[in-house]
Formats: sequence, C-alpha cells, structure tokens
Amino acid sequence: MKCLTLLYVLTLALMGCNHSTEPSLAVPITAKSKLGDVDSYAGSHKQGLRLMSVLGGPVNLNGEAATWTYVYSYPDTTLPQKLYWFHCDANHVGFDSVSQTGLGFAMITLPWFNSDSAILIAEQNGGSKFRSDNPDYSITAYVVQSLVANPTTYWQVGYYSSNNISKFIMITINANTGALATHGAD
Repeated sequence: MKCLTLLYVLTLALMGCNHSTEPSLAVPITAKSKLGDVDSYAGSHKQGLRLMSVLGGPVNLNGEAATWTYVYSYPDTTLPQKLYWFHCDANHVGFDSVSQTGLGFAMITLPWFNSDSAILIAEQNGGSKFRSDNPDYSITAYVVQSLVANPTTYWQVGYYSSNNISKFIMITINANTGALATHGAD
C-alpha cells in the first residue's frame, strides 16, 4: 500500500486536479499505445531498466490521456534505488529525470490490461456516479504492482472534484482480472 499511496500523491502532484473544458490540440492515447516505444527508449537510455508504474491524467472516458508518465528502475535492489522518469504522447517519447527513493518498490512483472478497460470498470463501480454528482471532475489513473507476498498488478483510478479537494474516490482494480480490490488486496 505504501507504493499505491506514494503514486497517488505523485499523480496529484504531476497531473493536478483541474478538469479543463478547453479543447486540447494533443492526440490522446491509452497507457499501452506507445509502451513498446517507451520500453525501447528506456532500454537505450539505461540498460536493464524495468517498468515500475504508468501514470496518466487527466484521463478521458476512453482511458486516454494526452501524456503518460512511465517510471522505471533496476530490479536488482543491491543497486542504488533510483527512479527513471519518462513520458510519452502520441508523437514523442522523452526522458524527464532521475530521482532517489528510500521506499520499497516492485517492478510490474504480471500481465495488465490497458487504461481504456480500467476506466470502463471504474465507471461501472462508482466513477459514473461521482461524475454526475461532481461536474467539475478530473480523472487520473496509474498502474503499479503491489509489494505484498502475493504480488498483484493494480490500476488505481482516481476521480476528483476540482472545486473541493476533499471530494474524491479511488477505485482499485486488479489489472489482470478486472476484480475490484478491497483494502489493497483481492
């Protein structure tokens, strides 16, 4: 859960909670649309990096975002625990920065479905109602693997009110089965 909480905070910091009604010139993509390109770019930047998480926001109802952030690290914990941040949009993959972490983390090693499926499940499990109750909504989404003894890859979909930061819901979904998670575990 530490990893999920950390990524929740990072998602808010990176994406903000503002829902914009202004049209965007960017072509939105799903989390996996350019994953092969990002993996290749990360591998050419630093050999041996493995995917830890993918973050997007604001995310539309098709599970697409203008930009996705991909976090990589080394699976060998004897090496310094550094996070390598990359981003991708429809036309470009780029490197952002390197940061240190003192927290434990897990690499995504299990199959996971795309963001469009995650949003569909979230919508059916409280997201749609939240949006109808909060027309000033914003949606973020990220996928990460848990640090528990029985590793599971999860989508965390957050719905936020731009006018009242205390109004939000987080929907945690098993990214392989589609089952809702309860208290961070299936």
